[in-house]
Amino acid sequence: MFAAKAIGRWHYDPSIWPLAGWYVPPDFGDFYAAAEAVIRGDNPYQADLSRDWLGFVYPPLLAWLLSPLTLLPVTTAVSVWAALTLLFVVTALWILGVRDWRCYPLALLSPFARETIEFGAIDGLLLLAVALTWRYRDAPVRAAAASGFTIALKLFLWPLTLWLGLSGRVRTAVFSCAAAAALVLVPWALIGFQGLGGYRALLSDVARQQDGSYSLAALAEQLDVATTFARAVSVALGALLLVLAFRAARQSGREDRMRDRRSFTLALAAALTLTPVVWNHYLLLLFVPVAIARPRLSGLWAIPFAANCLYVFDSYGPTPNGLAPRLAIAAIVVVTIVLSIDAQARPRSNALRPMWLRLRRRRFWRSAAMGVALVSALAVAFVATPELMNDRPYNPLGRDTSHAPRPTGSGGDFGQQ
Repeated sequence: MFAAKAIGRWHYDPSIWPLAGWYVPPDFGDFYAAAEAVIRGDNPYQADLSRDWLGFVYPPLLAWLLSPLTLLPVTTAVSVWAALTLLFVVTALWILGVRDWRCYPLALLSPFARETIEFGAIDGLLLLAVALTWRYRDAPVRAAAASGFTIALKLFLWPLTLWLGLSGRVRTAVFSCAAAAALVLVPWALIGFQGLGGYRALLSDVARQQDGSYSLAALAEQLDVATTFARAVSVALGALLLVLAFRAARQSGREDRMRDRRSFTLALAAALTLTPVVWNHYLLLLFVPVAIARPRLSGLWAIPFAANCLYVFDSYGPTPNGLAPRLAIAAIVVVTIVLSIDAQARPRSNALRPMWLRLRRRRFWRSAAMGVALVSALAVAFVATPELMNDRPYNPLGRDTSHAPRPTGSGGDFGQQ
């Protein structure tokens, strides 16, 4: 956070400002307002279609999970949530078996991680939940809890529960359905099921946003395919991926772990295909099959990271501008999934020395000490001086950093940022 406050005074970046606490991201603003509402016992769903604002659209579990953050000022809560998002990503990769430190910056500096922080989205938490589902797939209770929690957070990931059944873990799949139902209904019961009656209509309103997203249906529409037919194409392809996941899970002549890797990757691809809306931060989930296939650095890690190239052409953003960015992102997703499945069938290549060998070197610790000293000096110079205690950004180099929105108002106003 200190580093973000220091860097943000020279250089405006939408993923740095939330970490510094200078900007309330739109998604987090909705979460914060919903958390305040459930604590009061009010309805967290306050969509206003007249201003094209849907507000909070998740089951109430997320609002309850974030309710402790309402004890903090919203700007502090933003910083905490951004830091937690980084922690979720790092923890998820560790759970997936990644020990090569060079993989972590590639994931954290990918545009999908940046967008997650910029919008205050929950995809870092989703990545962790999906990683736990994979890690504990052979432990029925823990796998059911992880997958049920994942679905209760984001309903479009329901193919993960289906994958448990397709891979022969029928009891775990049943437990997962029960866990998901409980994690959806119990938090809703705590607010008297307010908003439950109109929730289906709210999901329909969300689905109608597909033309501004990176989903397969949106890509088909951009190619002048009729909306209904575009949706039918995505459903058919998603169903095909689920069939392939079933075949991969039951394929003879393969060891169990390899069958699980392939089928799990295909189920995750099916989830991204079937949902009518795919925002770019959803694609942070691509690092799951990458980490499963290559837990050490290889060229596979560079493919999602390569989406940064779209920034050079100013053609990448929350809403795709035309056909080119949609095609580019679709190509990155397809190549990542296909090469991950292929890599899972071959012995691991590009194996690098484990990180612990580097930690034994004195040069590493000297570099770490210099880094800590540098960050501390920046914190003192640009954060802790008396004239900056109000935490307002300034630009010592004369660059304009004032165009980022600043938090105003409280509660539901955050959704308008």
